[in-house]
Amino acid sequence: GTWWYHWHWSAQYGDGVVGTMIIDGPATSNYDEDLGTLPLTDWYYKTAFELNEVAQHSTTGPPTPDNFLVNGTHVSGEGVGEYAKMNVVKNKKYRIRIINTSVDNYFSVSMDGHPFTVITSDFVPIKPYVTDQITLAIGQRYDVIISANQTVGNYWFRVQPGTACGRNDITTKGLPMGAILHYDGAPDSNPESTGVTMRTTCVDEPTTSLVPFVPNEVPQSVVGEAGEIDLNHFADPNRNNLFRWLIDGTPHIVNWNDPTLETIMAGSQEFGPNSNVRSMQEKDGWYLWWIQSTTFIQLPHP
Repeated sequence: GTWWYHWHWSAQYGDGVVGTMIIDGPATSNYDEDLGTLPLTDWYYKTAFELNEVAQHSTTGPPTPDNFLVNGTHVSGEGVGEYAKMNVVKNKKYRIRIINTSVDNYFSVSMDGHPFTVITSDFVPIKPYVTDQITLAIGQRYDVIISANQTVGNYWFRVQPGTACGRNDITTKGLPMGAILHYDGAPDSNPESTGVTMRTTCVDEPTTSLVPFVPNEVPQSVVGEAGEIDLNHFADPNRNNLFRWLIDGTPHIVNWNDPTLETIMAGSQEFGPNSNVRSMQEKDGWYLWWIQSTTFIQLPHP
């Protein structure tokens, strides 16, 4: 399956301190070659640390991304730069591991003329299903297979930010957005292909499509014991509208000098105020949490 990691110190991950990982295992459908990971991320022309200070006192929501990147590259609003390229050979099948590593954007993706056979949702192998586009929330991964069975040429891999719950300035520039699927033997040029109408919504894939290949059912006995985690927000008018997300009514404040793991290794359960630690003491036990947002703000990234 496909994994990714990002740094958890302050806002570093917004500046690109992220990476992808592949852990090989059986696939639920056959393919010829693995094209590897394809990370998608929103991108800002100012640093994440600078924008984080602005965001903490914003009354109009988070900063708007200037662009997004596909595998680390994309054209600017002026058309400068280059699109990422995936090289394929006709009549072969390819696995692509799509990851949304954004700070604030949902993405929907599609490949002109090449439907996706979806075989993995996050790290879970699923029964394959075919679709012409998929939508990824922040942090989500989908492994898909495409068949390079079209006329040799170039085809758009289209990427559409979810404007129903976020913004991205590149959507206003009138440029093709995404990357290029390039067949061996095709000219090195931008595609002229056409595709489906891209979604702008922020809705997960249908749960009826996401069927684990190997079922692992949650015991019914723990469903009634599910813990509720309430997500809300607060802006302090006495501190220049200092904005804080609240978990069960309190902000999560990290003491960087006292890591949680170090506290546990020392045999303590005293994590300090505003740590919002949920303790799970039973080894190999089942714990079920459901998260409900009671804030009126639409959240692409809780």
